[in-house]
Amino acid sequence: MEIAFVGDINAVLGFNLAGIKKAYPTKTDEELVSKINDVMADSNVGILVLKQSDYNRLPKRMQGQLSESTRPTIISIGTEQSTELREKIKRAIGVDLWK
Repeated sequence: MEIAFVGDINAVLGFNLAGIKKAYPTKTDEELVSKINDVMADSNVGILVLKQSDYNRLPKRMQGQLSESTRPTIISIGTEQSTELREKIKRAIGVDLWK
């Protein structure tokens, strides 16, 4: 299983330096959606990393598909708090870790 990243060129360079070979730069929302679809179709990718700000720019339908995806597992990173992730953790373990 491989890790993939889709996002801006600066973050892609950082992931490349960390050894992630499947890091794809995007500039527009259309490129972002297209590249995510390509990665989702790649059976070798086990984890897809996105910046939270990029995830928030995606159409709601795609956000729903990504949040339900088990393969690849979607991880969004960044300083913005994901209420969706917070709710998933709260349901899974019964405790709100942010309080």
